[in-house]
Amino acid sequence: MTRNDIFYKILFAIAIALLPMTIFAYLYLPEWAISLFIAGILLCKIWIELFRDKASFQHTIIDSIASILIFSTLLITFAVVDYINLALAIVVVVLIVAMNVFKIVYFKKNMPEFIDAVDYCHMLFEILTLIALAFVAYFDLITNIGLFALLLTAIVSVFYKIYYTFKYAKTANTVKFRHKK
Repeated sequence: MTRNDIFYKILFAIAIALLPMTIFAYLYLPEWAISLFIAGILLCKIWIELFRDKASFQHTIIDSIASILIFSTLLITFAVVDYINLALAIVVVVLIVAMNVFKIVYFKKNMPEFIDAVDYCHMLFEILTLIALAFVAYFDLITNIGLFALLLTAIVSVFYKIYYTFKYAKTANTVKFRHKK
């Protein structure tokens, strides 16, 4: 285990530990305290991206778990308290889960550069949405714009990977059939 690997896992643990603190801040502290905890999650997310080993399957799984936990917790929490639209939050969370599942399934597959670019854009929109969520108690329009950006990039990525799955399955069946002749 390298030094960066330990630091990566510590950042993951800090980001996940700040999630219940954000809900606590909403319930018992002033509105500006929510921004502090989300800013902490944002900083951890940025540092996680910097220390992540792109070739490590373990880091990909940890990053997927972090993304799912962070966005499902924050989006559903803020949707329940009427800062953002509940239906939009649920759709974005479902697409983020699907996108991360496909990221794990197609870890070793070479995707087209277009899809890799969409996945990187999605990661940047995650960071920008976290910035917007830090100020959701004051101004929610930017958060809705960030959610739509997450929604669009996730839709493109997920639908292409579903298309790739069917295309790959069709090719695999054709190859098996040809070998049986």
